[in-house]
Amino acid sequence: MESNNVDNVEQEPKRVLSKKDITKLGFRSVLLQASFNYQRMQAGGWLYSQLPFLKKIYKDDKKGLSESMKDNMEFINTSPPLVSMLMGLLLSLEENKEKRSTIKGLKLALFGPMAGIGDAIFWFTLLQ
Repeated sequence: MESNNVDNVEQEPKRVLSKKDITKLGFRSVLLQASFNYQRMQAGGWLYSQLPFLKKIYKDDKKGLSESMKDNMEFINTSPPLVSMLMGLLLSLEENKEKRSTIKGLKLALFGPMAGIGDAIFWFTLLQ
């Protein structure tokens, strides 16, 4: 006999970011290379693009915001045309309160391949 016990069903996490926020993220991501430097490459623009949304996610958690900001100021160099997709993915993990190691690991694992794919599409396909 099948049980319809509601207590066993995992509840979906409460969404903090709206569709409007995601659209703003896309516009802010255009400034990815605004503070480019040779030590951290695009990290300043990366954090700038995400900061309003991280503040919204970590509204009552200053320590969590601080850790996220510190992680997002680490070296990153990826393809500007695809960066908003990577930012959206990582913000969804932040919103779901995933472990810092998971978020950092995914960022490190994806920014290189996305740079290669994005550059190939942009420079060798669209501009040729």
